[in-house]
Amino acid sequence: MARKELESQLKQLNESVARSPADANLFRKRGDVRRRLGQYKEAVQDFETALALNSELSAAWHGRGQTYRLMGKLKEATEDFSAAIKLDPLNAILRVDRASLRQQQGELDLALEDAQEALGLNPKFVAALHLRGEVLRKRKVYSEALKDFDAALQLEPQHVACLAGRGAVHRALGCRAQALRDYEAAVRLSPQRETYLVGRGATRLELRMSEEAADDFEHALKLNPKSSYALWGREAAREQQSHQGLQITLGGFTSAHLNTTYLERRRPGYQVNGFATFWSPDSKLFLFYSQADERWKGARWVDFAKIRSGASLALIAAPQKTDIRLASKLAKGWNEFDGKTWVRKGSMGVESVSKLQVNIQTVNLSGFKNTALNNRYGERFRPKYLVNGESTYWSAKGELFLYWCSKEDRWKGTDAKYFEKVKGGATFGFIGAPIGADITWPDNVKGWHEWDGARWVRQTAAGVDSVSTLAKVKTETHDSKGSSANGLSSKEKLAVAVAAKAASSMGRGGATAAATVNGAPKKSISEQMKRKPLSPAAKAELKAHPELKLAAKIEAVNRLRKLMTPPDAEPAAKAQRVLPPEVYQKIPSFQDADNAAKANAGAHLSAINHHTNGASGTGSSSSSSKSGPSNGNNDDDWT
Repeated sequence: MARKELESQLKQLNESVARSPADANLFRKRGDVRRRLGQYKEAVQDFETALALNSELSAAWHGRGQTYRLMGKLKEATEDFSAAIKLDPLNAILRVDRASLRQQQGELDLALEDAQEALGLNPKFVAALHLRGEVLRKRKVYSEALKDFDAALQLEPQHVACLAGRGAVHRALGCRAQALRDYEAAVRLSPQRETYLVGRGATRLELRMSEEAADDFEHALKLNPKSSYALWGREAAREQQSHQGLQITLGGFTSAHLNTTYLERRRPGYQVNGFATFWSPDSKLFLFYSQADERWKGARWVDFAKIRSGASLALIAAPQKTDIRLASKLAKGWNEFDGKTWVRKGSMGVESVSKLQVNIQTVNLSGFKNTALNNRYGERFRPKYLVNGESTYWSAKGELFLYWCSKEDRWKGTDAKYFEKVKGGATFGFIGAPIGADITWPDNVKGWHEWDGARWVRQTAAGVDSVSTLAKVKTETHDSKGSSANGLSSKEKLAVAVAAKAASSMGRGGATAAATVNGAPKKSISEQMKRKPLSPAAKAELKAHPELKLAAKIEAVNRLRKLMTPPDAEPAAKAQRVLPPEVYQKIPSFQDADNAAKANAGAHLSAINHHTNGASGTGSSSSSSKSGPSNGNNDDDWT
């Protein structure tokens, strides 16, 4: 309602109150109008007058509670909502309002109780479904939260908060393609909402859409320049734009196979506890961050699914609270398990950290009758190449591609001309991997099926011949002190650039602006550097910029020290770390996958849709039900 209309209502109510000073409901109505006009003190006075005239007027208790909430008096607001509920126990709105308030105060159990009672009164109450979904999300009961958001959106498809909430759940579950769709819908409906922009930016960042992510964080910062998560996200996006991941080299371990390079995998499906993982060239070992132990660890690839589900298995472990990704301070003093106990040596650990200019995973196929399929397929991970949230893999000439078919729980391969239809949900394919198998694992998945033009034929020897990574280190690498070949690290360059931008916005008063660092009074730039010295190149760069005012230089030093350290913020990745095991059923142990595939061979075999000249838009054909071996014949050969 427009302010002029509210002011007109207030004028009329003033006249009515003057004529009927004993009418409690008139004071309650005037209190509501004053609250909506932002006249909180006067609104409280009206509600108190209404309650003095009629203490059983639940709407007055509710109105005063709403006003107290806007004033930040949460305890008083809760008491008023409780009083209103006691007088009007069948009012679902009152319970939702109290649930929202309790959620705001961190009382999740009580908030859940109120939301459930509201839904008991009205099962189709969208606000109650949204609120219960949010509480369940914060309690990490993602499957139930998803049900609530889905139910609410069935009733109200453009409920923006439910779209954003479902996006957060999808992101927590690792379903980033679905999360991105939800956040994009939320931003379209509410483009000036900072939290939605930050959520979309974080999702885009995880999908390696660094340019788009940076735009989201920039927009969020225009709305709230002090948003710590948006500030961190913007720096992370810029850092991601500068390279294609990191290469970490380990050395000094007793087990020689551990002493190798580990390449960063940022792609969807490879994160653990919100962090990218690092893999050996043969993909048999990986490094991950253990949230429970607050340290980086190394494990075997066969334990990846268990670790993503919360297990903390490891062969090696870095010191606690040490960031192994820092080139400026190589992490030494690791622990190695010798089969009986953990052994720590000061020489074990990171030998170098380099940025990668090229970092592409490849899959080599062989054994197919159609020799054109026996090819090397390179990963394409840009957003436009994702299918069902996964990277696709393309032949050298780009005429064939492999994709993850979520409907059939398998990888499939088809002609590039069908790519847009596959992105739209079609399931075209003339080769199909065993059910549940991941073609990027190093055990080289064999036993694929191939369409011969009339039926599906299982080729025992056909499938993955090898998995590797094409990696090229950037020419600008770092030594143990974190300096680049030209003397200045990229993080130091970034800090200077940030400071320069800050200086340009200071105006003439910037030269004498009072600068504070963690609440301390203004200090000289040299004093700041002495506190924790920077590299000589960084010092020279900072001092060489006459446009940098004192405050900006101090800003640069401190940004450099804190760069890439995520704040303790609620949005998405940090708040939701350990994901439930059921999310990762597409990466089971291979014994489980084999057993499941054999048990369901007959049902799944006919589900491998193929394309022929007469194929339909969904990739199925009239002969698909007859394709492949029948039940009781060759079903055991499926895996």
